[in-house]
Amino acid sequence: MRNAFRAVWVVLAAFVFGVLAWETAGAQAPQRVVPMPPNLFSTKKLNDHLYVIMPSGPDTSNVGGNVGVCISDQGVFLVDANYYLDWRNGQAIPMAQSVVDEVKKITSQPIRWVVNTHHHGDHAGGDPVFAKIATIISHKNAREHIVSGYQSAGKNAAGAVAKAEEALAAARASKDAAKIADAQDQLGRAQMNLKMAQTSDPQRSAPMQTYDGEMALYLNTEEIHLYHTGRAHTDGDTLVYFKTSNAIHWGDTFSNRWVPALDGSGNTVEWVQWLDRGIAVSPGATMIPGHGQIGTQADVMKLREYFTNLQAAVRAEIAAGKTRDQAMDDVKLPEYANYPGGAPRIRTTVAAIYDELKK
Repeated sequence: MRNAFRAVWVVLAAFVFGVLAWETAGAQAPQRVVPMPPNLFSTKKLNDHLYVIMPSGPDTSNVGGNVGVCISDQGVFLVDANYYLDWRNGQAIPMAQSVVDEVKKITSQPIRWVVNTHHHGDHAGGDPVFAKIATIISHKNAREHIVSGYQSAGKNAAGAVAKAEEALAAARASKDAAKIADAQDQLGRAQMNLKMAQTSDPQRSAPMQTYDGEMALYLNTEEIHLYHTGRAHTDGDTLVYFKTSNAIHWGDTFSNRWVPALDGSGNTVEWVQWLDRGIAVSPGATMIPGHGQIGTQADVMKLREYFTNLQAAVRAEIAAGKTRDQAMDDVKLPEYANYPGGAPRIRTTVAAIYDELKK
């Protein structure tokens, strides 16, 4: 199960590739890059130079993460890049370019720096857009994952298109309208990923500056510190502390009222330690999550409790001689079941915790 979950992120890595406009090889599915649908983003102002671009509307589960925006006379510093392109309703939507457009509504200053809080496509996928205009920064492990994701997608994209074409032919032979529509959609996605892989340069699109434990940037409006203190959501997470404004952008190490996802390189035991260290940076800070609404220390502590409760429950399952699959079936947190991610992510996390504790 854990390996299967990790594979999901390998697939998502394909979304890191991209171009702003393209044509595709087939005519089986709609193949246009279209403008961003209206009202998918809203902007929250924290002070005169710090903002957060957030998904808006009733369903924010697939609009990328919260993007931090820090404005100075030296330029704009962004936290995260959103997706590059995202496939929606048979069309490729330019998510990262739409973030650029949102920033232009706030300031005329150019975007000069972008930090990737980690390597997943909803946070680092837009790097090919921003690499053309800014310096991209990440933890060294995140860069390695991003580059390997580009390389993997480059090797596998053509095969995915061929497989999707075969599936569409089979669906047409069945004369099942629902299967045909689904196969057309899957082919459109595969064609998009292939074109992105063919036109992207992994070395130029990936972060060009990395750090290990800590890094600082000094703008005329803000003192910014980047921290990495171990594994959490991934093994390359970055915590961004806006010291002047006393605000922390956590990336996906803190998602507010979401069931967090665990990457195959992450670790829940160390994640609890990460949360403790992040709170210790400034307990009274404004807490900006990777997903969800802006919160406080109490919201971060609620996420900590989620992990410690799961760990205690899994530890009891192990003590009772239960197998991994039995623990996945037995351990439930009803309070979190209706949050984005829900029960499937809880099951996946239980499996990961079981493996961690058995070791």
